[in-house]
Amino acid sequence: MPALAVALLTFAPARTQDFVELGRRAEEEGYAACYTTESLTDTLAIDLAILLGTSRIRVGSFVAVSYLRHPVITAQLAAVAADLSGGRFVLGLGLGHQVRLEALGVAVGKPSEDLPRYVQDVRAVLEGRGRERYPDLPPQTYHGQVLDFRRPEHPVPIYTAAVGPRMAQAGAMVSDGVMVWLVPHSGIGALTGAVARAGQCTGRPAPPVEVAVHTFVSDDLARARESARASLAYWVGLGSYNSALARAGYEAEAARIAAAFRADDRAALHAAISDRLIDEYCLVGPPARCRDQLAAWNSTEVATVALVPHPVVAGEGYPAAVDRSLRALAPG
Repeated sequence: MPALAVALLTFAPARTQDFVELGRRAEEEGYAACYTTESLTDTLAIDLAILLGTSRIRVGSFVAVSYLRHPVITAQLAAVAADLSGGRFVLGLGLGHQVRLEALGVAVGKPSEDLPRYVQDVRAVLEGRGRERYPDLPPQTYHGQVLDFRRPEHPVPIYTAAVGPRMAQAGAMVSDGVMVWLVPHSGIGALTGAVARAGQCTGRPAPPVEVAVHTFVSDDLARARESARASLAYWVGLGSYNSALARAGYEAEAARIAAAFRADDRAALHAAISDRLIDEYCLVGPPARCRDQLAAWNSTEVATVALVPHPVVAGEGYPAAVDRSLRALAPG
């Protein structure tokens, strides 16, 4: 049975203190981890705040965008987070979306090569091999001793993001775990299989796979579905997520969604997201129904399911919706 975690949407309307309090709620309710996403925010800074406001729960990024940070900066913040939390920090790394990065003036290379290389650079700094990795860096001394970058007192697990099997295998070759965002339930087996192959190649156990599952808890199933449909409409038209839908056996649906997304036809986009697709991506409806859907993950090779709660009730704010969902689906 997978462990149960939560992933907070840091772009949602909430204060930093709200995220800290939600992390504390997740800890109180027995969740294994509290993760944060990154878009229009700094996920690592928010992770640090949550770590300082909790005492037991694992906290990490799901995921930090590698193209936005030099590996040294990422490694040094991870070292501080690990030290201040006693080793509870997980560094999840991903690539972000090309269209958003290019709009920020950030060049995008070859993802299947860039992310593994970035992980190796971060790990070199964390393991005290920073000067080896950056040999042209002028030496810095203190009291006659040549310095390297600060190393953490506790190990920092590094996870990599994946939407397709190729990235899952490439990331698993160099990382301690794989984080999956918005892949249909039917498509998960291809990713866990790719991670298993990475384990065979490296000669070490395959790293764990952790999956984010969007969650819409409400006794009004129809309202929950409409909320899910509105939320999915933003994501499933994006290239990598649309491709994941097609790979999972929904080629026709993916094509209709992509066409509507390109045309900015919101009505057609919503119509293309069927109830069946919603159930592939989400936990939807009353708590008992959500728990039944959650149980379907028991037959997979997934190590952790991270709930991504959303508001459903009219007028309900994001922090209140997450708090309500955490209570309703707390681990037994």
